[in-house]
Amino acid sequence: MSRALDLQVESSRCTRCGACGALRPSMFDLSAPVSRVAHQPSEDETLWADAARWICPTDAIRVRAVESDAPGIAPPPDDGSLFDALAGGAEAVRWQLADIPWAELDASRAPPQLRVVVREMAFSENATYSATQRFLDALGDDVDFSRWVSVWFYEETRHPYVLMEWLRRVGERLPDDFILRGRVSTPLMRSIAGTLVTNLVSEITASQAYRYLARTSPEPVLSHLAKRIAGDEARHAASFFRFARRYLERLPDGAARERARGLEVVHAWLGGGQAVTHPVQQMIERLGAAGTGASFDLDFDAIRTRVVHVVGLLLDVPLRGAQDVAPALREILARK
Repeated sequence: MSRALDLQVESSRCTRCGACGALRPSMFDLSAPVSRVAHQPSEDETLWADAARWICPTDAIRVRAVESDAPGIAPPPDDGSLFDALAGGAEAVRWQLADIPWAELDASRAPPQLRVVVREMAFSENATYSATQRFLDALGDDVDFSRWVSVWFYEETRHPYVLMEWLRRVGERLPDDFILRGRVSTPLMRSIAGTLVTNLVSEITASQAYRYLARTSPEPVLSHLAKRIAGDEARHAASFFRFARRYLERLPDGAARERARGLEVVHAWLGGGQAVTHPVQQMIERLGAAGTGASFDLDFDAIRTRVVHVVGLLLDVPLRGAQDVAPALREILARK
């Protein structure tokens, strides 16, 4: 009797965002209207199955260990470059601007508080412009990553575009310099692992923020947009996971120093450290300081749990919750 994994995708919850396929193309089939399991993971693929479960924006993936008499079957290889896999997966699931149901927009269901939230989200999304420049400067010698960033930039640029169009259609007027003022981002960390983990955290948080907006928006077209953007952010999180994992695997001696940098990012983020900033958190802070009555009542405990599990899988550190991060960091630093 051996231990096997039973991996399932709940079709009623799946939005076919492609995050699972970005993590493990051979494990998930994206050719149908919803994602399907192409092959059950081997014990060696537990990491990828668990990462898919935690990154999935709608919690559609279920993974459980089962007893099995069946012999283990080697999974098909994920051949080709990382850019090929991620860009191809994005092409397969990308939503189309022409399919946005603008005719269904109901401005009467877009109260002022909701418009403030969308305005802040659209503003924050424009930071992708300067972030892309920084990525190309810092990681331009990574051919796969620098090519994939062009895909990331294109998809991320669509987010403020459609949110600003929604604002325009509900009667909001934005200043002429709105986009240019939003094109500001903080400098990247010197650590590549720290940089990639920072963006992994940011994408997971953004995905959950848009998922919340999709569930709670009284205006149907905004709910539609938020659902699509949440899927993009989850797939981008999966892509950052892939690049970070590859980077760490290529380093000698277990990459202890860089793994520590990644844990330091999460430790600072959990403590509200100003050294770790990302657009969603900055947007929430601005909403709180605005005094407009607008709010974004995210379940940050659930987001922290999600982030901690994903980063633990990435760094090969067993993290069950936020309380495990500081001890794990001390242990890694003590071994360096």
